[in-house]
Amino acid sequence: MFVNNGWIVEAKLNQGELENFKAVMNSQIKRALAEKGTLNYQYYLSDAGDIMVYERFADPDSSHEHIENWDAHAKRWMAAAALTRMLHLGDLPEDVRERHAALSPTWLKPLGGFARENAQGSLIDNNGDTTFENFGWIVEAKLNDGQLANFKAVMNSQIERAKTEEGTLNYQYYMSDEGDILVYERFKDLAASFTHIENWDAHAERWIAAATPTRMVHLGDLPQELREKHAALAPLLLKPFGGFAR
Repeated sequence: MFVNNGWIVEAKLNQGELENFKAVMNSQIKRALAEKGTLNYQYYLSDAGDIMVYERFADPDSSHEHIENWDAHAKRWMAAAALTRMLHLGDLPEDVRERHAALSPTWLKPLGGFARENAQGSLIDNNGDTTFENFGWIVEAKLNDGQLANFKAVMNSQIERAKTEEGTLNYQYYMSDEGDILVYERFKDLAASFTHIENWDAHAERWIAAATPTRMVHLGDLPQELREKHAALAPLLLKPFGGFAR
């Protein structure tokens, strides 16, 4: 099992607002770099203007500090992009949950998996802007009726195998009280991601019998060969846009 304090924000870039969005994003990132408890602050963008922000904090107090960063930038941010969805990831305190109530975030709690906390972070200085590299994806699904025990069994089998995959850095299952499932997967490099796909292939039939996949998002500059492995789910491709992972 793992501990997580954070969330995912999704949005759509407003027409003609790319440069303004970049400006407010880079201002937020610069401030977030001074927030010792902000571990991940990663912006992704698709070619069609789909935005995802993955945010993770050392503890609930650190999330409060980062919310102050948002408050200082919110007006400019929402002038450049329209918020569409929010997911809370982890056992977040009620005051944080209430802070985001306007977006009615789905609350997904840790169900199983791991994060290799000693893995090297990814932070790149690109001509004064901060960005990162990423190899991974997010899978979303809905638990099938009466299948919780079977789903946990196949999940735990996958996790045990994934622990032997040195290049699998994050393999984290979340579930809401209503049976919404999210799996966050991150790999050291492309070779590691292909190794992990073999894990999925060995478990796919049991997994799909217990839960119905609903959405997939590719995170990073993934090659076409890998993208074709998941073609049945028509994954959205989101590329690193700015931010960091510590």
